Amino acid sequence: MQDDGADLMDRAIAWHLRLADAGADDWASFVAWLEADPAHAAAYDRVAMTDRGIAADHFPDVGARADNDNPAPAPAPRRRWRWIAGGTAVAAGLAVVLVPAVLPGPSGAYEVATAAGERRAVTLADGTRIELSGGTRLLLDRAAPRRVALEQGEAVFTVRHDAADPFVVTAAGRTVQDVGTVFNLARAGETLSVEVAEGSVVYEPGGAAMTLKAGDGLSVGDGAATLRRRTLAPENVGGWRRGVLTFEERPLRDVSATLARLYGFDIDLSPGLSDKPFTGMVRFSGTADRDIPHLAELIGATWRRDKGRWVLVEAAAQ
Repeated sequence: MQDDGADLMDRAIAWHLRLADAGADDWASFVAWLEADPAHAAAYDRVAMTDRGIAADHFPDVGARADNDNPAPAPAPRRRWRWIAGGTAVAAGLAVVLVPAVLPGPSGAYEVATAAGERRAVTLADGTRIELSGGTRLLLDRAAPRRVALEQGEAVFTVRHDAADPFVVTAAGRTVQDVGTVFNLARAGETLSVEVAEGSVVYEPGGAAMTLKAGDGLSVGDGAATLRRRTLAPENVGGWRRGVLTFEERPLRDVSATLARLYGFDIDLSPGLSDKPFTGMVRFSGTADRDIPHLAELIGATWRRDKGRWVLVEAAAQ
């Protein structure tokens, strides 16, 4: 018997919440449910897209949030959807919910992505946890759950080590393999940065096989000549999660791009500032009205607002 409209949406919402911590059996059941009726896939797609588009501050206050397997009931269908969606938003804020950006296909391949200023965490079936910063895109495959591709952005990986089945991340044509690890990986175009907080990783295990341990960092650009190692305090790895960003001889255009990705800031740099190198550790609140004037002071610039954009100009150029 076919579900009526209300029941179908309830089932789709329940699946949407359940998939945050789904194992292999759950995903198999989910795919079977999708394939049973085209209406199922359409309902789930509507739920996922709606959840991604609703701001958390539009949800009603609730005393408790639904768990992944037992979304709590509410009196009316409209109120119930808002209640459950609100619970999902709270879960996302606590970095425990996964919303696949693309439904898994027959191959098991899927994508997890965040918008600029958004954060999300993913717990894989093997217990590995991935925390995505804003503007980040990962490609995963349930047929190869310990293989991940970082297409853009930045993420912290807390890996469950398995010597018999190493966890491997590819990015910008390069490979990083875990050896029991917590590490941060950032990609901007063809530039890759690796920082290790715990354990160690092997960079390019099939080639140079460079081992990085806790406190080691590595940046590599378009060619081997741009490869540079550095050291840092392990506790500063993945500092973006608490608003602490570290830059070492980075052109201010890269700093501006990082802030745009992490917080959605819209910054215009004057030509004299764009290539100016910046080194320092800065704490950001994520609020432009506070952060942009602070950054301008640090780099010796003035700032102004222009139709929603922040314009920074070298003070000497005024």
